[in-house]
Amino acid sequence: MERIESRPYYLIVQDWLAENIAGGALPQGARLSVAGVAQRLSVSRSPAIRAMDNLVTASILTPLGRAGYLVGPLSEDAAQGRAQVVNLFTLAVSLPKTDAALNAPAEWERVLTAVGEAVETCIPFGIYQISESAMGEHFAVSRTVTREVLARLHERGAIRKDRGSHWIAGPLSARLLDEQHEVRRVLEPAALVMAAPKLGRAILADMVGRLDAAAAVGPTIPTAEMDTLEADLHDTCLAAQSNRRITGSIAQVQGARLINRLFATHVAQHDESNLLAEHRLVLGHLLLGDGEGAAAALRYHLEADHSRTRERLKVLSVFADPAVAPYLIRMF
Repeated sequence: MERIESRPYYLIVQDWLAENIAGGALPQGARLSVAGVAQRLSVSRSPAIRAMDNLVTASILTPLGRAGYLVGPLSEDAAQGRAQVVNLFTLAVSLPKTDAALNAPAEWERVLTAVGEAVETCIPFGIYQISESAMGEHFAVSRTVTREVLARLHERGAIRKDRGSHWIAGPLSARLLDEQHEVRRVLEPAALVMAAPKLGRAILADMVGRLDAAAAVGPTIPTAEMDTLEADLHDTCLAAQSNRRITGSIAQVQGARLINRLFATHVAQHDESNLLAEHRLVLGHLLLGDGEGAAAALRYHLEADHSRTRERLKVLSVFADPAVAPYLIRMF
C-alpha cells in the first residue's frame, strides 16, 4: 500500500489483512490474535480490533471470542478448540508502506480508550456532563480529536446529548438495567441455540474446567478470573453463531457485567456460588448437544443474575462517587 499518513490506522490494518488474505499469505483456517496483529504492525490493540471486527462484518473473518479471529468461516478445528494462532512474523506477508507514525496509536484512539473507561466507571453513580474543553486540556489534544472521540462514544450509545447540546454520560439506572435485561433474555438464548451445533467439546470442556477450578477455590472469585468466566459463556459461546448483528446487539447490553465488576471493586467480593452453578448447567447441556436445554438454563441464569445485579446497583448508588476524570462533571 502507498503511504497515506492521514488514513486512520484501523483502515491500514484492515486493508493489510484483507490483501494478505486475498493473496493467500494468510490462509483460510488461520487463527489470528489481536495482540499478534497489533504487534506485527506496531499499532495499539484498538485499531486492530476495529479492523478485524470490520472484516467480520465483511464475512472475511470469524470471531472466536477471547480466542481471537479465524480467517474464513468457522472450521471444525476451530470449533473443537484445535486451531493454533499463527505467528505473523514467520509468514511471508507483505507489509504496508508506512513510516514510523504507524508505531503509535492515533491520538483519538488513545483518548477514546481512556475516556470510554472513565465513563464506564462513573455512570452507575449518577449523571455526568463531559467537558470537551477540559478533555482537550487533560489529554493535550485538539478539538478535532475530542470531537472524534465524543462522536465515537455516541455511536456506541455510551453518551448522549441533552437539550442544551451538552454531552451527557449515565446514569446506568435500574430502569436501563431492566431494559438491557429484556434484550438479553430474548437474544442470548436464541443465539445460544444457533451456536450450540458449532461449539466443540474440547472448548466446552476447557470452560467447565475453569468453572470447576474457580468453584474449588470460591466462593469469591478475583475480578480478572470472573471476567474470563463471564466471557466464556456470554462472549465465546454466543459468538459461535454466524449472525454478526446479533453478536453486536448483545455486546451493547452488558451493563450487568459492569455493575458486578464495579461492586467487586468498590464494595466487596461477592459469593459467586450460584452463578458458577448456573454457568455449569448451561455448559452441561451444551456438552450433551442439547441446545434448547442450554437456552432454558441460560434464561434461568439471566433472570437470577439480573436480580442479584439489581441489588448490587442499589448498594452502589449510595456510595460516594469514585475518583473521576477532571473532564467529567457530576450533574446529579
